[in-house]
Amino acid sequence: MNVKLLSLIERRVNKAIQLLSEFLSNSKPHDYLLKKQVSGYTDVVIETHIALFKALDILPHDFLYSVREIQIDYHPDNEFTRNGQLNKKVITYLNEITGSALDNSSASGYSFIPLHLNFYSSFSDLSTVFGLCLINHSARTVQVFLHEFTLNTRQINFSTHSLNYLDNVLLKFKSDPSVNIRNLSKTNNLSYQQFQKDCRQYFGTTFYDFTIKLKMMDVVEDLMFSKLMIKEIVYKHRFAEYSNMYKFFHRTYHFPFKNITRFYFSDKG
Repeated sequence: MNVKLLSLIERRVNKAIQLLSEFLSNSKPHDYLLKKQVSGYTDVVIETHIALFKALDILPHDFLYSVREIQIDYHPDNEFTRNGQLNKKVITYLNEITGSALDNSSASGYSFIPLHLNFYSSFSDLSTVFGLCLINHSARTVQVFLHEFTLNTRQINFSTHSLNYLDNVLLKFKSDPSVNIRNLSKTNNLSYQQFQKDCRQYFGTTFYDFTIKLKMMDVVEDLMFSKLMIKEIVYKHRFAEYSNMYKFFHRTYHFPFKNITRFYFSDKG
């Protein structure tokens, strides 16, 4: 697994959790539903993105990783330090997060804090934690909903740092999508063939195909966390027309729109 793509996955999931936190903060939660909603919504966000990355071949289907879900209830008489499910680094992180939140005397009602932490769980295993903290300021309690992903670092290819010039090329293309890709390769004194070879090593595919995959990730983000209509999303992300965007999702990568939860349209709060 290319470290560039691994970093991309992490950034996208982290941003999605942040957007979920904003969505929940803007909704009108019912006390008796809230824990179930946060747990369910967090699952949906994680599972949708993992399925998307697999469909786009960003996450190889033979890539080996383990994942576990952890839910923890915290109150002053039940500190995180007493929970045997958690790594010490995660405990320290959670204590810092919840401590500052609970010490905020001006806060009231509920608040939601996105969680994201990387740590080595052993000499060779890298773990990443994503999730949400649900804080009840009136009761001074915290509920934590975590997904912990662990993989062996031997699966990660760290040798592509010499190709990070492609990040700048990608930025240039984003600022002006009309630019000719062959001209982009010339600006780095490369043949077009070498440029595409570097792209396949760094992005896992050709330059153009990778830009399409990034646009699809942006579309999924808007479908899940915005109130934009699909036609507005088509325009925002510069697809030629609806049928063009539909083709990529439904026919090329087999990730139909029905697989994507639209939170603002499904929210009953």
